[in-house]
Amino acid sequence: MNTYLRILRLLPPYKGHFFLAFLCMVGFALANGAMAYLIGPVMKFLFAAGKGGAEINMLPFELLTISKDKMMLAIPLVLIAVAALKGFSSYGQTYFMGFVGQGVVRDLRDNLYRHILSLPVSFFSSTSTGTLSSRITHDVYLIQTSTAEAVAQVLKQSLTIIVLGAVVVSLDWKLALAASIALPLSAYPMRKLGQKMKKVSKQNQITMGAMSALLHEAISGVRVVKAFCMEGYEGDRFQKESESYMRSQVKSIKVRAISSPLMETLGAVAFAVTIWYAAYRIHQGTLAPEAFISFFASVLMFYQPIKALNGVNLNIQQGIAAAQRVYEIMDMPGEPRSSGAPITGVNDSIEFRGVTFRYNEEWVLKGIDLKVKKGEALAIVGSSGAGKSTFVNLIPRFHEVTSGAVLIDGRDLREISLMSLRSCIAIVSQQVTLFNDTVRANIAYGSPETDEARCVDAARAASAHEFIMRLPKGYDTVIGEGGVKLSGGERQRLSIARALLKNAPILILDEATSALDSESEFEVQKALANLMKGRTTFVIAHRLSTIRNADRIIVLADGVIKETGRHEELLNKGGEYSRLYSMQFKA
Repeated sequence: MNTYLRILRLLPPYKGHFFLAFLCMVGFALANGAMAYLIGPVMKFLFAAGKGGAEINMLPFELLTISKDKMMLAIPLVLIAVAALKGFSSYGQTYFMGFVGQGVVRDLRDNLYRHILSLPVSFFSSTSTGTLSSRITHDVYLIQTSTAEAVAQVLKQSLTIIVLGAVVVSLDWKLALAASIALPLSAYPMRKLGQKMKKVSKQNQITMGAMSALLHEAISGVRVVKAFCMEGYEGDRFQKESESYMRSQVKSIKVRAISSPLMETLGAVAFAVTIWYAAYRIHQGTLAPEAFISFFASVLMFYQPIKALNGVNLNIQQGIAAAQRVYEIMDMPGEPRSSGAPITGVNDSIEFRGVTFRYNEEWVLKGIDLKVKKGEALAIVGSSGAGKSTFVNLIPRFHEVTSGAVLIDGRDLREISLMSLRSCIAIVSQQVTLFNDTVRANIAYGSPETDEARCVDAARAASAHEFIMRLPKGYDTVIGEGGVKLSGGERQRLSIARALLKNAPILILDEATSALDSESEFEVQKALANLMKGRTTFVIAHRLSTIRNADRIIVLADGVIKETGRHEELLNKGGEYSRLYSMQFKA
């Protein structure tokens, strides 16, 4: 119930359209009741007209003092008017509630997407892209069926039940009592079927997320798939999840399939009791046949909305299952981007004070104590898995320290505004991220108002201008998802150009030149050397030849700083750095 109430809280912004839809629902219910009520008088008029009479003693016709010929014209006109009102009301209700439903889905999807972007990096390390995509698209779509569509159906069918119920009771309350015998019998199966649908639907959504994850992985890594001839393997993996999804869908179909005949069977019980009692009353002369015709038509129409409400209940349970998965993410605390004091750069130093970091049960960093002065270029080296990337990721707070603190000018990073902190940091990563946009937009990412001249200057400094000009539309060339239309080195240089353009006081270079050929690396190293002047820089490099000129080098091993010094000094020590250097340059 709490989940469903949270869904319904999305409706108030659309109260105007909702009110108009409600008016249309009232009109539909009244028209439906009028149609049922008129069947008896119309049938009596037709039979009476055939015998030469035309008296009708049921409203509204008993109020009409008109001739038989005019009566024959009035009855079709009344029926047409009622049908027109019903059709117009149905259209209005569908349109206005459809507008509300689409608006709710848009708002929820936008809010969910923005919240996902606000979550810490650690969340994305444990959640697949395909699963998130499934929640934003498939799960949010299912919620639509439990908000606007479900509310519309509940109101529409409930109003119809009220009006038709009033008609049924007004015609004969004793018959109405007999006809309602199935209502309490239907409550239990509706509840159980709803619970079953909720359980099956949740499994459907989990499987859909797994399918989306496999699809994303295979398509994004299609070159690796083809290079290792793993098309069949990936096809089998997808087929297994697809088979699981099909089985879950079949279960939901079974629930829906049994729901309709079950309700019809209960309705048949009520009809049987009603017909038996009506036949007895007609035989006793206490019930007019034409009154029974109107009553019977009303009861038939009465059970249709009840049957529809059972289907709505199944849709609501399906939507609640989807909403629970969506709100699992929405309830996760996002990063407090704007809280804390702002900064504009480094005035004195960046300090690691007793820093430890643990990923799950594995300790990655253990008691790191280090102070990096403003403008200093610090190189971090070590074997794979030594914690180099984790070390630098603590600075922009992509990860939070397990204990200890990282400080800028003596202030704990957790007391600094995330937005201002990250605006002071430029990052060039080993894993280049580019977007399916133009070259210019990718270089100016984060500063879309930047003019072309500055983009060109940054590209020249990153040795990227020449290859950009060879592209079909130069800086206006769309480079494809992840920069797929560029080579690895070209993508890396665009990433470097983006960092150069940001011109931040803190620079993090995580294998920034790893994908460059020797000639390009030489040009980029010159650009980076100019960029690093006056800036506090953290450099991770497996190629130890690229960090000879670093002000200081630290060697990470087993989560601690093993050695500290300059290049020649560390080589002469004959320790871990010397071992790594010898391994890299041995014949």
